Amino acid sequence: MTERMTFWDYSRSQTLSRFNGSVIDVRELAELCAIRKEADSVDLQFPSPDEMTGIHPLALKRPRRWEAAIAAVIYACSGQIAARQEVIKARELLDRLGRPERSALTVSRMLALVPAMIAGFRFSRQGETFNPEANRYLEGARFLSVLLEDRPALDVEIGLCAHRAGVTNPVLPEHVSPTGADRMVAFVGALLDNSLARKRTVNVSQQTATDRAASTVNSLVFTHYAAEGRLEHLLRILDQHADDMRTVLARHNTVSRTEFRFTPLDPFSDSVERDMERVFGPDWSGAPADPRWESGGTLDAAVEEAKGKMARFMRNEPLDLDRLLTLHKNSDHASERGVSALHWFDRHQRQSLEVRARYDVAFHHRLALTTLHKDGVGIGMERGWDAYQWLAWSAAYGSTRTAMPLLYARSSTEPANHISLRTFNLRQFW
Repeated sequence: MTERMTFWDYSRSQTLSRFNGSVIDVRELAELCAIRKEADSVDLQFPSPDEMTGIHPLALKRPRRWEAAIAAVIYACSGQIAARQEVIKARELLDRLGRPERSALTVSRMLALVPAMIAGFRFSRQGETFNPEANRYLEGARFLSVLLEDRPALDVEIGLCAHRAGVTNPVLPEHVSPTGADRMVAFVGALLDNSLARKRTVNVSQQTATDRAASTVNSLVFTHYAAEGRLEHLLRILDQHADDMRTVLARHNTVSRTEFRFTPLDPFSDSVERDMERVFGPDWSGAPADPRWESGGTLDAAVEEAKGKMARFMRNEPLDLDRLLTLHKNSDHASERGVSALHWFDRHQRQSLEVRARYDVAFHHRLALTTLHKDGVGIGMERGWDAYQWLAWSAAYGSTRTAMPLLYARSSTEPANHISLRTFNLRQFW
């Protein structure tokens, strides 16, 4: 029987991107490793085509050959060399699968999915505690189980914050990095195209240039543009970023069997605001009307965590809205949407720390509930991954002891190189 999989290159170099979306025999992975090795000018040994296919999918026979095959696929797709301690995490992931999923694994399905999981997600043995640097195997096994389930449809939720240059330089790049965005979508395509779901949809949500423009932009960035009378320039950059992402997703849709959709964030934010009014009243500051938000619960713990995180971003001095409005109206590119964005930002800045924390927890809780309702999975690609977000998701799925189908992609602050998987990142792709 021919063992086949869909290939995607999510490496930094994109050396093999011309093969993206191709259905290949797993024996061809040996040739792809050779092509990449020559381009990288590295001296590495990889399994032969026969050795790639001659493994047991669960490593019950010849485990070292199985490890070599896993490492080879990681290199072929990511361009990174995985240390053995990373490779053997794949075995622990498989050990946590249920018997039906384990028995259904073929060599091709295992090689298509498990190396991608190890390359794109960092895992930790930590039990019930939150780890901002790694995912729990508990979530990894549930996520992989969903990919291995024969089902009519699978929905994936991915939220993106603003594509920024950094707080030390509070400006936005004019464009989203095309290579970075391509790598993110290729990685998701590698997972979804090789899943057993017959229809696959990925919803990529991002804030667009509306009155909520500041909602996913660091406040320092927003005030920097506003104070220079260049707010419309900021909004046009957000328009461009949305166009850039739509272009990337449309291009991938031509070769992927997974449908990628760009989704403006405002409709979702509207639903979160309705949740806030229902639970906390018109100004969002009242006692919770929903018992899930009462003191001592998981959502209350999430709010306390969020308050600690957000206190660092609270402004000590009041916002001079009139001055910023005057600067905008007197600029060369004054606009009504700029005025609306300033008024939204001013209302947001006036909110108490408690209200801001409640809103952010409600946002991630609603995202978790949406994923749960669709019986889908979530993939974290935004920069931040904090304890309050994890708690907000946990509350939707029952408790912190319950496995959630949510994984956050690798993030690394180490200098990029192709030698170590530790330096690989997909999350902060801008």
